[in-house]
Amino acid sequence: MKEIVNNISLYRARNAQHVQFITDVLNAVSQEVAKAQGFAARQAAFAAAAANELECFRPDKAYLDTPELVAADQARDQLFLFYKHVIQAYADYQPDAARQKAGATLAFAFREAGDVARMDYASETSTLTDLLQKLRQEPYVSALTTIDLSDAPDALEAANTAFNTIYLKRSAVERDRVQSWSMKTLRPVTDDAFDAMAKAINALYTVNEMVTNDEAVRTALGKVIDDVNAIVIRLKKTIGQGTSAVGTGSEGTGGTDAPVPGPDGGGDDHPDGESPL
Repeated sequence: MKEIVNNISLYRARNAQHVQFITDVLNAVSQEVAKAQGFAARQAAFAAAAANELECFRPDKAYLDTPELVAADQARDQLFLFYKHVIQAYADYQPDAARQKAGATLAFAFREAGDVARMDYASETSTLTDLLQKLRQEPYVSALTTIDLSDAPDALEAANTAFNTIYLKRSAVERDRVQSWSMKTLRPVTDDAFDAMAKAINALYTVNEMVTNDEAVRTALGKVIDDVNAIVIRLKKTIGQGTSAVGTGSEGTGGTDAPVPGPDGGGDDHPDGESPL
């Protein structure tokens, strides 16, 4: 009688080998088959655990909001530079004395802020916030009114806030990755989910063989069992555990648990030995 023979010590696999194993199993055990054969919950739990592990394994994975973050930063840079140059033009070239003085006053504040557009994200946000506080006090409020730029602080604040909202969301994602995810903690969850799914498939196949005798079920589950066992055999060879006969209940499930050779020939006994983060 066929069964998924899970006689492999998955913790001995290197991170890349483990990721390839779960990827292959996901391809072999589709959501459609799981739903049709009655083990959708087990497949979904394995798929969710595998997805977390796969994302953790790719530490340089791009953030989906990167283009939005860059665009928001460029928007506030352009607005800051626009006001800075307009104000400097008033200070340098305005023939009206009162407007020229207002421009010079405001130019001082912008000059004190520094090269904002070249600062790192957090420094720029803080510097713009400080500049906005100054612009909302005298003598800058009157100076802005004199050259018809009273709305400049509000516009700059809106652009700065829009950027920081995205930036804080990014920081939260980075925090969660650092604090919550490591291959050492995620791999056992995936392994447990795989074991539970394998047991469910084996139980359903056994019930069908002993009670239901549905040929369609036999074919569908039999293919899943054969495909998964082929993946198990391949991984056993890869990590040097040897092979054993799989797929029938009457044959042995032997095989030794040899440690994975490391770069210096030694074993790699730790799931996070390849420093995934």
